[in-house]
Amino acid sequence: MLQHTNFKYCPKCSSTNLIVLESNGMKCLDCDFVYFHNTASAVAALIETPSGILLVKRNHEPRKGWFDVPGGFVNYKESLENAIRREIREELSIDLHSIEYFGSFPNIYKYEKVTYFTTDIFFRCVLSSVPATIPNEEISDIKFFSVQQFPFDQLAFDSAKEALLKLKMLNMS
Repeated sequence: MLQHTNFKYCPKCSSTNLIVLESNGMKCLDCDFVYFHNTASAVAALIETPSGILLVKRNHEPRKGWFDVPGGFVNYKESLENAIRREIREELSIDLHSIEYFGSFPNIYKYEKVTYFTTDIFFRCVLSSVPATIPNEEISDIKFFSVQQFPFDQLAFDSAKEALLKLKMLNMS
């Protein structure tokens, strides 16, 4: 557990007298502070358009310059559905009216010196036209791909690879 957070000191009292609890927790033996590094929730949109599936190129670390499915982390007290609508509005200026649960996949998100274990929830979104989108500070480019052309070797995260592979398999059957 400590290896994933890079914690060397108790966040409450700064003691180094820490023990590992289960596989994802720690306890300070001096002040009894307990911390669990639980899985975080993230959402992503498989946006299908007449020009193909919309993928974005990341403009920030981790994996800057790699392709990704648009989305992001779920905020406190936010539903998955509201999170995906918010993220897509923020990143692409698109208001999603119709979303359908597609699947969830585990992922590892390494940021700075902390490893976050996430469950990434994918929604399928079908648009009748190609949206007018412009890259913003989070996105350096936007591309459309047919299911036969997904750039699997250029995808930032394993969860996106798994979701796009599932989508490709569904389109082949």
